[in-house]
Amino acid sequence: MDAYLYIPSSEKANALMCGIKLSVKGEKSVLINGYPSQCITALLNPRDDIEKLSSSDYVCLRIDMKPENCYIADKSLFGSKELEAFYNKSIISPKEYVFGTYRNPECLIPRTILPENISVASKAIGFPVLYENSEELYVSNLIEKFRESYPDFNETIISLFIELNQRDWKLTKSTNKDLIILGNEDNGTYYTIRS
Repeated sequence: MDAYLYIPSSEKANALMCGIKLSVKGEKSVLINGYPSQCITALLNPRDDIEKLSSSDYVCLRIDMKPENCYIADKSLFGSKELEAFYNKSIISPKEYVFGTYRNPECLIPRTILPENISVASKAIGFPVLYENSEELYVSNLIEKFRESYPDFNETIISLFIELNQRDWKLTKSTNKDLIILGNEDNGTYYTIRS
């Protein structure tokens, strides 16, 4: 499996020649199978860190990992004592992970990465193109799941969104049978939603 790691551009030659040592880049301590482990953290999609992607100060490395040598976790659950149990339960094998089930997935690598498993990811051809970033995929999957489970989901979400913005959009509310019409007479825009 491919994972992506941003490092300062000045460290590129050393990483390609010597690898990435766990003792140097293992910045995260987590429980894996009940045991504390230091891990190097990488991304499943290089677009998950837009700031580093667009910076010339960083280079993106593609890490070719065997699934049995790494784990996937939901980084959005990390860093809070009250969410620690959820984070630890989110740590799974890449073979179990389904893209889009974690809002902010990270690859946990509890070992030194050998140089033969590292290459520079080309922005032009080296990035996955299946989805823009992990969070976008997660939100799309969640919306689709709710649409399948709740037939009135679209109507409900549109209604809530419009009502939340009613004041800012200067909408007035009217009713017509089983519909609510929210409109702005000044610019002629209106929205109809079921009551």
